Amino acid sequence: MSDVSWISDLDKIAVDIDLETHPVHNDPQAEIIIISNDYVKFRASRYHLVRTSQLFEDLLDTARTVDINLNDIEEPIHLNFPSSTISLFLDLAGVCDPYFADVPITKARSLLDFVEYTMCDRLIDIARSTLMHAAKDEPFELLVIASERDDLDLAKHALRNISTSAFEDEYKEGRSFRVGTVYNIDSIKKYLLRLTPSYHLAILHSIMYLGEMQSIDHDGLWLNSRPAILSTDNWSSIADTFNPAQFWKA
Repeated sequence: MSDVSWISDLDKIAVDIDLETHPVHNDPQAEIIIISNDYVKFRASRYHLVRTSQLFEDLLDTARTVDINLNDIEEPIHLNFPSSTISLFLDLAGVCDPYFADVPITKARSLLDFVEYTMCDRLIDIARSTLMHAAKDEPFELLVIASERDDLDLAKHALRNISTSAFEDEYKEGRSFRVGTVYNIDSIKKYLLRLTPSYHLAILHSIMYLGEMQSIDHDGLWLNSRPAILSTDNWSSIADTFNPAQFWKA
């Protein structure tokens, strides 16, 4: 299903569904009706939509060229986005000085998808800032989002926020050892599988290095050392050289 449509099967479905009217964006003087994918009805200002979004400008100009009187004929625009995202977009579109909102990471990600899809150039930076702010305590989740979007800037921002302590809090084993830190390898593997293949390989390539492993006896005395493949637990250190593009298939 496409993200936006004027007259589609969704219009026929909506006839048999009691639409919920949004409690704020329901001004009867607003010309444009928008219906979210969770069947919430919005009334939006044509002026604000056209001013903010190239997609809405193109859609509404096209509607006028086919002689649709938008004030008399209510042809809804169905958008394949949740009402929470559309509401936040309309909040931002209706102000002269858009702000970044304090919202959960899933809502921030949806807002960025929305403003990119609707070609809202003046809101894209705001949406990106909103997402990075929402992910300040969830850098691992932001890296997954960056992977899905193939967004290198977001990926590097996420990596710079994965501190050693954050990595330990997320993946350290729940028991203590005399030497070194032991991590839950299964949990790390499950996380890496959430990344796209190129990001997965780039992470492994970046964190692994050749070093020495020291052997220690039961009394904590050093015995010997031997070459070994080791890994860094400070992912922020790999941000500058992180390059998943090198693992794209030719």
